[in-house]
Amino acid sequence: MFADTIDEPGASGLVYAEFGIGSALAGAACAWLPQRFSLRARYVSFAAVLCTGMLALFVGARLVSVPVGIAPASFTVAPCMISLYALTERLAPAERAAIAMTVLCAGGPLGTAAGQAASGSLAETHGVTGPLLVALVVASCALLLAVSAFLADRGRNVWITDLVPRARRR
Repeated sequence: MFADTIDEPGASGLVYAEFGIGSALAGAACAWLPQRFSLRARYVSFAAVLCTGMLALFVGARLVSVPVGIAPASFTVAPCMISLYALTERLAPAERAAIAMTVLCAGGPLGTAAGQAASGSLAETHGVTGPLLVALVVASCALLLAVSAFLADRGRNVWITDLVPRARRR
């Protein structure tokens, strides 16, 4: 839709590449986060950053251009996903960790397919704004889920734990 709007068929690939590069850089940077930045804090913080990034994408694309909006948004997805994978690894019992990771891995493509279906429908009726709104709504839901889990677990350290279970320590 964006490429059609600006009458440049190759522009979509460049925007997608911009998003991928930003996401890869942010994901790699997660390896250097200090240990004192706990998984609990990462999960909630990166969900908030994701929501902020999608808001920047929505506003930036409407006020300036899609590539300008993509720039900050691209750095927000990988850290949130990495936090979810780490959280799943910590919460799943050792004997069910593979199943839990498989469910999480399968959820990505399923969620992407659902988002693309909704976005495609909205793109037809609302142009570029429709799909960007889907991204913002989904990111807001991710933040709501993270904050809800954090508040529900406050003081109990059951759902969001920062310690690696004894069976998995090496």
